[in-house]
Amino acid sequence: MALKDTVAQIRQEAGVTQEEMARRLYVTRQAVSRWETGETAPGIDMVKLICVTFGVPPERFFDMPQSYYCQCCSMPMPEPELHGTEADGSPSQDFCRYCYDHGDFTATGVTMDEFIEATAPMEAEALGISRDEAVSLMATLLPHLKRWREVAANEKAYGEELRAAHGDEVIDAANKRYVGMGEAAHLRADELELAIKEQLRRALETGDEHGPEAEQLVRMHAAWLQMYWPEGLYSPEAHRSLADGYLADERFQRYYDAVAPGAARFLRDAVHTWA
Repeated sequence: MALKDTVAQIRQEAGVTQEEMARRLYVTRQAVSRWETGETAPGIDMVKLICVTFGVPPERFFDMPQSYYCQCCSMPMPEPELHGTEADGSPSQDFCRYCYDHGDFTATGVTMDEFIEATAPMEAEALGISRDEAVSLMATLLPHLKRWREVAANEKAYGEELRAAHGDEVIDAANKRYVGMGEAAHLRADELELAIKEQLRRALETGDEHGPEAEQLVRMHAAWLQMYWPEGLYSPEAHRSLADGYLADERFQRYYDAVAPGAARFLRDAVHTWA
């Protein structure tokens, strides 16, 4: 869809006039009219403001589907040779060759902001825009891309509480480790997470947080935490503190109680017994 049609469609979906859209974007009605006729086009920063103001994903402003862009840096990947490779050498469907090689990210130990600052010059050259425009574009797109969106969502949902409890340094290190994991590592972690839920169900059925099923549950849970936590952060004390937090925060309690009623409390008690 042409950009002019996208602007008009977003406005119509919001049920506002050109004048109302202009007021909300701090521009003139004539500016909105020129966008919709194709006489001019909103710049990257204005596209970002439209997305935020009207609650639409930035992909709406691009003709190609999201899979056309590297899910790490947002670089277009129109040719097969631009795709990175998985651990077995097969082409990656999600990441470009500059970001991903044989199942691992080429840039690890970085936050999203650090990644943007480091790669913006290459993005600017590839797209024929200024570095500042590239930074603005990437800051808009990256939180929606596969590599970064879960960390961005977790920051929005839990960041304030986690940073208050553990400090910025610890959470930043955990985020860097998470976004540095390749697809194979994420798959292993996801599989272990599912196995933990099944083990939690089995252990809960015994009703004995001191039993062997509970012990196995805690071992699996500890292994899962260490896949995400920075090196050296895990300790039995930290594990017990985290388990206490599951009961203190209803969001985490709901997550585990979805396995079965009382599962979060059972996990906390098992961790205090076996960690």
